Amino acid sequence: MHTLRVPALTLLAALCGAPAPAEPPSPSQFLKFTVGADRQLADYGQITAYFKALAAGSARVQVENLGPTTQGRDMIMAVISSEANLKNKSRFQEIARKLADPRGLSEAQVDALAKEGKAIVLVTCAIHASEIGATQMAMEWAHALATAKDPETLRRLDKVILLLVPSLNPDGQVMETEYYRKNLGTKYEGGRLPYLYHPYVGHDNNRDWYMLTQKESLAMNRAAYHTWFPQVWLDEHQMGATGPRMFVPPYANPVAKEVHPLVWRTVDLLGTTMSLRLEQGGKGGVAYGVMFDAYWPGGTKNTGWWKNVVGLLTEVASARLATPINVDPTELSGGGKGLVEYKAQTNFPSPWKGGPWRLRDIMDYERIASDALLESCANLKEDLLRNRARMAQAAIQAGNPASYYRIPAKQADPVAGARLAHLLAENGADVRVGKNGDFLVPTAQPLGRFVKEMLEPQRYPEIRPIPGAPPMAPYDVAAWTLPMMMGSEAVKSSLDSAERETLRPLKAEDWPSGGLDGKGTVAVLGRGSVASGAMLNALLKVGGAQVALAPFEQGGRRFEAGSVLVPASPAVEALAKQHHLRLATLPQEPKVRLGAQKAPRVALYRPWSVSMDEGWTRWILEQHGFSFRNLAPKEVQAGKLREAFDAIVLPDVGKSLLVEGRFAPGRFQEELPPEFQGSLGKEGVKALKEFVEQGGTLVALASSADLPIEEFPLPVRNPLASSASAGRSATMAEDFNCPGSILHMHFDPSHPVAWGMPKEGFGFLDHPMAFQTSPSGPQNQRAVIAAYPEDARDILASGWIRGAERLERRAAAVALQVGKGRVVLFGFRVQHRAQTEGTFKLLFNALHWSALGE
Repeated sequence: MHTLRVPALTLLAALCGAPAPAEPPSPSQFLKFTVGADRQLADYGQITAYFKALAAGSARVQVENLGPTTQGRDMIMAVISSEANLKNKSRFQEIARKLADPRGLSEAQVDALAKEGKAIVLVTCAIHASEIGATQMAMEWAHALATAKDPETLRRLDKVILLLVPSLNPDGQVMETEYYRKNLGTKYEGGRLPYLYHPYVGHDNNRDWYMLTQKESLAMNRAAYHTWFPQVWLDEHQMGATGPRMFVPPYANPVAKEVHPLVWRTVDLLGTTMSLRLEQGGKGGVAYGVMFDAYWPGGTKNTGWWKNVVGLLTEVASARLATPINVDPTELSGGGKGLVEYKAQTNFPSPWKGGPWRLRDIMDYERIASDALLESCANLKEDLLRNRARMAQAAIQAGNPASYYRIPAKQADPVAGARLAHLLAENGADVRVGKNGDFLVPTAQPLGRFVKEMLEPQRYPEIRPIPGAPPMAPYDVAAWTLPMMMGSEAVKSSLDSAERETLRPLKAEDWPSGGLDGKGTVAVLGRGSVASGAMLNALLKVGGAQVALAPFEQGGRRFEAGSVLVPASPAVEALAKQHHLRLATLPQEPKVRLGAQKAPRVALYRPWSVSMDEGWTRWILEQHGFSFRNLAPKEVQAGKLREAFDAIVLPDVGKSLLVEGRFAPGRFQEELPPEFQGSLGKEGVKALKEFVEQGGTLVALASSADLPIEEFPLPVRNPLASSASAGRSATMAEDFNCPGSILHMHFDPSHPVAWGMPKEGFGFLDHPMAFQTSPSGPQNQRAVIAAYPEDARDILASGWIRGAERLERRAAAVALQVGKGRVVLFGFRVQHRAQTEGTFKLLFNALHWSALGE
């Protein structure tokens, strides 16, 4: 991150005897159209240009470059405060850092720093690119702060350093504005983008804030938890058009008990001031305590709750981007947490009555709420700084100086362990390294609450709107225990004082040492590491490989089925070092049945239904070195797929969307331009079946498994289908529900798809899908790859589940022979949001299996 320097124009003009430059132009003056007007949008390039111009003309504004986006744009952050504060910003950053980690500070020192420091307030806009109003409002707000002369604004700027990110998703903002402009004046004006509004993850970019997989979340995380250490973080969003006009905190239940109560008390206070100022401004329809709960840590500001940051969310009702809508009073509705009916109640005292709703309304609501935040943070400056230290001290005291989470250097997958340790450190946690290479994470640290939340199992609390009603569904998922998802070990461990003294901070180079063991001529790559798939792909790019189709022993050591054999060479050793893997070497090729492994020719189906799972899968395949390409519906319908591909992957998309291009019955689906229409149809289904019968491998992820099961058909059924047809609502089905939880599973590591998996492990399930196979003829030979335990009490590992008995002795993943080819069905989420790294190898193995000769 670096500051974009601008010339001191005012000083230069004075020295030259010239008149002082004019006040910085407003956004509308600079862009030469009325910002916020109907059917007018500034794109990210224009927004960036405006902020740079504002910084050039005002000593109250600096622009920092947080780093490149996925598509290579600069993601900017405006730093706005008094001129004096900006001249000394490094000092205020240092104060914020010390208060975020107050170890070694006395109470007097904390008080002195709280008095000297400034409240650092981070406001991020439009992480979801279609929620575009805040990107436009940010320019007007910044201009007002840069040019204001009234004493109250100057007081606020003296007390607060505002970090304003006009877009947390610049690439998506450009996609949305370009598509909107292209369709102005047509029936598609203001319609949904027919592809993801982030290059990979779409709406799920706000689900990435503890895994930090995407460039934007990683860059923002570094600014927040390694450079600036804000005490307050507001994330501005938009929501549906037919409910309240705006949500502001406080949040709905449930509440995360591990979060310090000062977070919730401050959230309530800041949110209530927003509500007050909005009501005073004549902005009706503002609700709190609805929909958005205080439990899940995956979003921008949510993760900050466990890091002692006061995280706030606002959501404003949407228009059709910059195209106005008219909401009839009969269309307004409540429903869900906190607002069962659309009528006045204590958390929604002035319902909006309906009528026109436009971009300017969105911007006005956001601006009032943003100003109210600045007002409150200026008033509470010392409290905010002091409370940041208090919460950190409480987290330290809640831990035990002798208690650590130990991530062993020697474990089934050392790379997974190192990955977990570095991820915690990237999040801002204190991670140490022992003399034996183990990673040690102290429980007594400022981010102790965050560390505990990430490393220990969850138990989602049942919240019922009224006694006897079904429990309320969580806002997102119910579990996120990282060791279980990532395939790593992490255990509580007590260290004596002598061992504690030997610990050192984690370094960037603290990864397992890769290379070749021994001087043999044959190198052996095991399949047990999350890094094995990427290394196998790298090997296949430079030559072929042999795969052991059964276990074997040599030199007193056992090697499991799936072990990859290649000639030992300096190039192979270099790849092993790059992937942090240790490869054994053998003096000669073992006497075991071998298969020739080729690089699989992979296709990933991309429907016109905006599949985030397709985007995540695409990202994962790229990161792990698979060569693949996307297939559009018409390309599938054209047939002859086996000539081009060994494996085709169907992302987690429902059968109706795959086959018919439509959502579930009863849900309105807006028409898209002709070039974005189409689905598999009967022709596409026929082509997929022919692909498999001719020797291809079809991999169906989660809900897409319904397509081959029903259309090929296959001797498999989903015994939870009745629960699946009910869909996901605000309340959870009473017969079966698993809203994103981690479950115990049994794996068959003798099967090629499960090579490298432990016999006992974990899988992530977020929808009603399991498999019941049936005996069949030789044309449909089947194998169960993964299954649930026999006793329902042994199924849940982390999260929440109802009806676990319906999973007893059910399959979670199966493979079936169809003609000359295979169908692999994964009922659970093997690559969920790129978080379930421990089960990535199931997908990778299925793809490699498609190109394995026997």
